[in-house]
Amino acid sequence: MTNQIELPFCNKTMDRVAMRRLISKLIVCFGIASTANILDQVKILGFQQATKASISLGIDDLLAVPSRGWLVQDAEK
Repeated sequence: MTNQIELPFCNKTMDRVAMRRLISKLIVCFGIASTANILDQVKILGFQQATKASISLGIDDLLAVPSRGWLVQDAEK
């Protein structure tokens, strides 16, 4: 007999705090290895849905880290 764990269905946008809580619950319920597998599948699903929706990220969409300016200046020399 397998133990089934009930996690409530959540159909809402999740911020960083909500994701941390979900990941903590998954680790407690399923362990680290299974949680890593679940999160990999969620990541793949996200990329698939973004592709179907024709969403793409450009370099201007990503945040730049201001403290890394010296790295860019050094590379340009």
